[in-house]
Amino acid sequence: MQNITSDDDIVVTIIVKALNEEQRIGACLESAQAELAGLKVKGEVILVDSLSVDRTVAIAAGLGVRIVQFESVRDRNCGAALQLGYQYARGSFIYVLDGDMTLVPGFIGHALGYLEAEPSVAGVGGKLIDRQVVNVADKMRVAHYEALTAPQSVAVLGGGGLYRREAIEQVGYLANRWLPAFEEAELGARLLAAGWRLVRLPEPGVTHSGHNESSFQLMMRLWRIGRIEASGIFLRAAVGQVWQRQVLKACWFVFAAPLLYLAALLLAGIGVLAGLEFLPALGGGVLVVWSAVLLALIVRKKDMREALISLMAWHMYPLGALRGFVRPVGDPAARIRARLLGED
Repeated sequence: MQNITSDDDIVVTIIVKALNEEQRIGACLESAQAELAGLKVKGEVILVDSLSVDRTVAIAAGLGVRIVQFESVRDRNCGAALQLGYQYARGSFIYVLDGDMTLVPGFIGHALGYLEAEPSVAGVGGKLIDRQVVNVADKMRVAHYEALTAPQSVAVLGGGGLYRREAIEQVGYLANRWLPAFEEAELGARLLAAGWRLVRLPEPGVTHSGHNESSFQLMMRLWRIGRIEASGIFLRAAVGQVWQRQVLKACWFVFAAPLLYLAALLLAGIGVLAGLEFLPALGGGVLVVWSAVLLALIVRKKDMREALISLMAWHMYPLGALRGFVRPVGDPAARIRARLLGED
């Protein structure tokens, strides 16, 4: 592997993706610069701006970071932002960071040491510390990280992490430019299929501001901006690939409602064999299956409203996935049109 103590070249690139983050981008970029200043190697911070209309770019320019910006609004999404940053990254190690996050002091240095000691590991992440916990997704994330007490092999470094460039080059690209979500999961699937490992460390890595929204507001936002289609694009990209099975497992929620309706249909078939009319038998099967699921969700979540939102989400996911699966996409590694601001 590369010598991570060399000061001849840029060793660490921190890619920050942002869209209209003027309230938080300053703290994010300053935390990244402070991390690099504390290392004994050269580093760079790249802000990937998705055509913000606020002061995000002006704030970044004032801090002296490299800024790359999409040429077209049609190209921007989460996967494209990471891949665009990678197009301009010069480091031997790449850290992925969102504009609503700040790095915990000392984490990148710790992560570099771990990668130096573990040559089979392609990337490491730390705990994500949420500053606000509002919806079920927030609560589940907090519970997951609170339970982490030792390094753990994982399938995806959600919330960012430090990646070995050598591993990324082996699997072709950092992020699928067509994915509006699941970009880190798709990267994880490709890395694991190539024989690499991903590790989550028990040390805090980043703090996260996130969105102050309920579970219902979260689902409506994902539907409105098209991110709910990402699972379909993710599944389509995996067709015929050696990592297809891992993607199917990751996207279980897409198949939950269809499989439950299949179970209801089987119950209806049993009812017909017992002498019932088909339509009443089908209605009874649907009622039995979904009543059981709702009861299980209420017990698990201890909240009727959240259980009902989960049922709604299970119906929205397959519709969004279908839209994403049939959506025309191109080469995931195709170069993205962009401009590097402030440089000749």
